Amino acid sequence: MSDLRTIATVRKNNSEEIRVSVAIHDGYALVDMRVFSAPRASRGEPVPTKAGICVARSKLPELILALQAAEREVTR
Repeated sequence: MSDLRTIATVRKNNSEEIRVSVAIHDGYALVDMRVFSAPRASRGEPVPTKAGICVARSKLPELILALQAAEREVTR
C-alpha cells in the first residue's frame, strides 16, 4: 500500500488501539482498520497486528450502515 495515512485512532483497551487509515493501492482508494498493540517493552510505538480489515472506499457506505445498525441493536 502506498502513502498510508492515519485518519483516526480509537482506544480499544489499556494495551490496544484501532487505527483507521486511508491509502491508494493499484489505483484503488482503501480504508484500513487495524488493531495496534503496545510493544512488549514499556516504551515505543504500538505495532500493527493481523487483526483488522481493509475495504475499498466504495464499500464504506454499506459498512457505515452496518455499524449504525449494530449500534442501534446494542443500545436497545
